[in-house]
Amino acid sequence: MLTKSSRASLAFIGLEITAVLILISIGLLLKANMSVNEVDVLPLARQYADPTWIPGDWYLNQPAGYRELFQAVFGKLIVSWGFLATSILGRLICYGLVASGLVLIARKLELNLLMLLVAVSLFLYPNYYRQIASLNILPEDSVKWIVCSCMVIVIRLTLFRRSLNLRLSLLLLLIAIGLFFAGTKAWSGQGSIAGEWLVGGLEAKAVAYGLILLAIALMLRKRYRAMALILGIATSFHILVGVYAFLTFLGWLILKPLTRLPNKQEFGLIILLYLVGSSFAFKSIVEHFLTVNYVGSLQPSYIYVFVRLSHHLNPLSWTLWKWINLITHLVILAISVSIIWFKQPTERLSQQHIAQMELCEFTLISLIPFLLGIAIAPFDTQGRFLQYYPFRFGDIVLPLNTCLLFACATQQTLNHTRWHSRLLLLISCFLLTYITVNQMPIFRHQFQSLSQFPSQEQGVDQQWKDLCNWVRNNTPKNANLVSSPVEFDNITWITERPIIAKWKLMAQNKAGILEWYNRIRELGGDSLINKLKVSREQLTKGYNRLTTAQAKAIMLKYQADYLVTRIQHQLDIPVAYRNQSYVLYRKER
Repeated sequence: MLTKSSRASLAFIGLEITAVLILISIGLLLKANMSVNEVDVLPLARQYADPTWIPGDWYLNQPAGYRELFQAVFGKLIVSWGFLATSILGRLICYGLVASGLVLIARKLELNLLMLLVAVSLFLYPNYYRQIASLNILPEDSVKWIVCSCMVIVIRLTLFRRSLNLRLSLLLLLIAIGLFFAGTKAWSGQGSIAGEWLVGGLEAKAVAYGLILLAIALMLRKRYRAMALILGIATSFHILVGVYAFLTFLGWLILKPLTRLPNKQEFGLIILLYLVGSSFAFKSIVEHFLTVNYVGSLQPSYIYVFVRLSHHLNPLSWTLWKWINLITHLVILAISVSIIWFKQPTERLSQQHIAQMELCEFTLISLIPFLLGIAIAPFDTQGRFLQYYPFRFGDIVLPLNTCLLFACATQQTLNHTRWHSRLLLLISCFLLTYITVNQMPIFRHQFQSLSQFPSQEQGVDQQWKDLCNWVRNNTPKNANLVSSPVEFDNITWITERPIIAKWKLMAQNKAGILEWYNRIRELGGDSLINKLKVSREQLTKGYNRLTTAQAKAIMLKYQADYLVTRIQHQLDIPVAYRNQSYVLYRKER
């Protein structure tokens, strides 16, 4: 039976998790539901749970692959509750896992709730810090007064302290703060450079990352068995995310084998528990590696890496600003760890400092596949290695743990006197209040727009909604639609009719990737069919320039009953429906 103090401790942990959950939710819970990646993965889950939904759609009836566990869990929810409710509930589950993991990690780091919230806001909402850095949030005179006051405080803190370590820590901290505010100009997402994200929409990797944060918290507490099982479950939800996390953990163990590596029996049990947890991933792994490689100039891995996902997988395509962003995170991490090192006890390391240094080691080890990917990229011309996302895990672990360790360094530097603690409290409250006050109207607007779902939040204007409703209510369930290969990603789940192909909706197996690529090139017109590499822009222009003969040929080949396009695209084909923006052509009877 729990004691009174234990119950109070659990209640406080619950309050901390709730606070982090709220901070995440105000910016992300109602943002682009059934858009971006959800428009891809949630219809797949629905089709997996109910194969009779759109049985004629080529993409939706692809093998489940590594998403099978995710589709089995959330597909039934979609069938019962619909897309919107499942999106919101599923996101709350993922955010709850992330919030729980972050709170447990922060407790081991001895990071207080307020600084944890600041760290999370730095990671999730850099745009607000960019606004603060631009000095446009207050009248000019107020800004000058605040800047002058801060300069006086900085000079006083850095120059008139007796401790050399303290002065050095404060100076480094100021540099890190400057980099955070300046560096946010290059930040466009949660990842450092490869476009990875931790929390956002509902998909398999969102569940996996939430579980991994719980596993990291267990790792810092040396509860390796539970950690291995959770990492295995994360792998069952998303193979690459889970595998890279587990390999990072193994590297972390090997780094200090005398103090971390358990005996052979314990180590074997860790491996066994991981394999048990990851058992749902075995089928997909075996199928992938047993599939024969294709002979020819056009390899599935080439399409995957260099055509469809170069922004994630090809370092040679990353812009200079992204590289600056990566370097900025590395510098801030180095500064934060240096400050923590200066502040450590002179005799015996405290549990707090041990956990902080262990988290830093875990972060650096996670970058090993990242560095291997950069080294191999110039030589991997077919994407055979790059297709396995070597940048994925390190790209998200680096900025997240940088924010956490920066918060630790700030707290330890400014918490040595009551006056500095109050200053830190004041600044933290200002930052969090500014973010909340600015985000709440956006959240309220998103909430109100739910009554018109799908709406502009999903990229659906009224004209497009009217056309989709007409198709759903006036065409046979098996009516096949031709539409732009790039635009109108949401047409499948709104109309509940099969389509030919979409740039966004790419198959995940080798044969499916080649078939997908051939389909989207045909939708882009004859001029793109023989091209080895095509872009979204080329496909869009090509589709909007289809001649009547080309459009009829595509409809005949794929036995399509209707063709959707914009009103400006005039074809000599019978019109089934037209409004101010779009037109629906039907095949000649």
